[in-house]
Amino acid sequence: MQFSEVSIVTPTALYVQMQEAQNAPVKKQVRIKRGEIACNALSPEMRALGRHIAHCRKKGRSVRIPAMRGSEWGHVLRTLELSRACN
Repeated sequence: MQFSEVSIVTPTALYVQMQEAQNAPVKKQVRIKRGEIACNALSPEMRALGRHIAHCRKKGRSVRIPAMRGSEWGHVLRTLELSRACN
């Protein structure tokens, strides 16, 4: 059986089989748990984007999410959590 090259879309089971065939250890991805972001630490731009996403979701419209850093994405997700908790 021929194995394909590893890519982002390779299923986990195939990746494990390939690593076992090469006698290499399977690399595990470690999740870093972070504390909650305070309400006053959220930037106004990210709060506005979060409100926009929540509004479009309520109306059933699609939303274009621009490229952003991980910290910015965390702020948007925290805004969505807060808006969901308040509604």
